[in-house]
Amino acid sequence: MPQVSVIIPNYNHADFLRQRIESVLAQTFTDYELIILDDYSPDNSREVIAEYASKHPQIKTVFNEQNSGSPFAQWNKGCELAKGEYLWFAESDDFCEPKLLETLVPLLNKNANVGIAYAQTYLVDEKGAVKNSYLKNLDFIYKNDTWHTHFIKNGAEACKEWLLFHNPIPNASGALIRKRNFVEAGMGDASMKLNGDWFLYAKILAESDLAFSNEHLNYFRVHDRTQRQRAKVDGTVYLEIIRINDFIREHIKDSKTNADLALRKIADWWIGSIPRQKWTVGNFQINRQLYGVFKKYRGWVLFHICYTYILLTARKVLYHLGLLKVAKTARFKMFPGKYFTH
Repeated sequence: MPQVSVIIPNYNHADFLRQRIESVLAQTFTDYELIILDDYSPDNSREVIAEYASKHPQIKTVFNEQNSGSPFAQWNKGCELAKGEYLWFAESDDFCEPKLLETLVPLLNKNANVGIAYAQTYLVDEKGAVKNSYLKNLDFIYKNDTWHTHFIKNGAEACKEWLLFHNPIPNASGALIRKRNFVEAGMGDASMKLNGDWFLYAKILAESDLAFSNEHLNYFRVHDRTQRQRAKVDGTVYLEIIRINDFIREHIKDSKTNADLALRKIADWWIGSIPRQKWTVGNFQINRQLYGVFKKYRGWVLFHICYTYILLTARKVLYHLGLLKVAKTARFKMFPGKYFTH
């Protein structure tokens, strides 16, 4: 039986599949099986997958005859097929260093209560060029140097201190999950469009610990074809975050104060997203629901929405005048550390 089941859930990522598969095959830790699932891609993904499967008989392939509509449904299918003790959901548009498994497997082997082990991540563009380390995002969000070193963190504390405010695990490609914990947490929630991984991590960490390696071993590709980009067009993602908040509030002792504070911060995210959303009847109803929740935690919501539209209009004017970069530099000097600049 393999110790690790590597699951590549693919949809429409033919351009990136070769680099993804090659980076798995190059792993220095070799006690793994490789399962590639294609969710009825309209591009030539199946041809690429079939090419590798013909050369590497150990690769198992599953081709859906219709699209599942959810990456997390594919995660669950991969888990059901997996024979390994640990699961690695190696997203089809990402890639990694050869020693990722070699580094993460011992963190699970040596610590029976660790449910998730993950490594530091580089964000890369569509061509694979490094944009920045995710460490910069973590430093900015949490205002501490926790992710500068290796650690093992109590899962409940991680939920209360970190996952209420943000998902500190950039994406699944950099994480190794104990299969038992994945199953006991109820597996992935296929109803979620974007934050099913965040929700899953919260459910796993409510009952287990989190291990981290500060080595940059994962490359997370950020581009317009990701589910993350597509899901920004409406308010659904904020309903998902509220569900995660509710779960942690209910299952983690003494988390109410942080849960309330988190919803105040998330209300600001939602307010900032409103001018960029696509407005339909359905999305209007979603935002009415969100307003009803967030007004309990964020005062003067309508004022802040109007203020956001004014700022966006001013930004467009500065852009057309060629003064946007100058304005950003002045803002950074006036309010150091308040705005993310990477």
